[in-house]
Amino acid sequence: MAYSTRSGFEKGAAGEAIMLTSKRKDDSIISTVPERGILLKARIKHTRLFLAAFVPVVLATSPLWPEYSWPHRTMDWAGHILVPLGVSIRVFASLYVGGRKNDELVTWGPFSIVRNPLYVGSFIAAVGLALLTASIVLTTFISLAFAAYYSATVAREEVYLHRKFGVRYRQYLRSVPRWIPKLRKWDNPEELGTKPYFVLRTMIDGSLFFLCIPILEALCELRLSGLALTILTVP
Repeated sequence: MAYSTRSGFEKGAAGEAIMLTSKRKDDSIISTVPERGILLKARIKHTRLFLAAFVPVVLATSPLWPEYSWPHRTMDWAGHILVPLGVSIRVFASLYVGGRKNDELVTWGPFSIVRNPLYVGSFIAAVGLALLTASIVLTTFISLAFAAYYSATVAREEVYLHRKFGVRYRQYLRSVPRWIPKLRKWDNPEELGTKPYFVLRTMIDGSLFFLCIPILEALCELRLSGLALTILTVP
């Protein structure tokens, strides 16, 4: 039986181009991307590797502004707000999707206003950690790196979701934006069933962001005391 290949671009709610590529054999669709579970494991692994690499980078650099200057304090306060905000968004979203993301197309709760609330939460928390370095250079680099990584990850997942849910997913991506929440579209079910294990796992993963906060504070104290070797001073 011959295969036919179909490739194209779908316009999302925010006008973004979404590549949809699949191979068909009769009515079945054979994905050209890895299964979503593999992508999920890879993403978690990469996030943990990023957090592990984050500490030595901060240890080797020093912000240009003194600790008690207003730019330093402003970035520090913003970071302490964004980290718990981002983690909270992730945990809240896991209540709706935990345990069913590979079996159902979840379109309610936070998924009714933005297609990737878990990634949005991770990005906000990552920007918060970056701000705690009090460096505009590091904050910009980390923000752009996370944006590029998650954009590539989402593009691959969207191919998988289109393969699995077909027309329903195409309708969903037309009405719900990929990154910027559209709050007026909020829709909640009357009842919500969830699996505590997945929520707990999300909380544990989120705790890694919180763990970085006292580590950053300790690194700051080491720099102030002269015990840490600063290789580069960055604005």
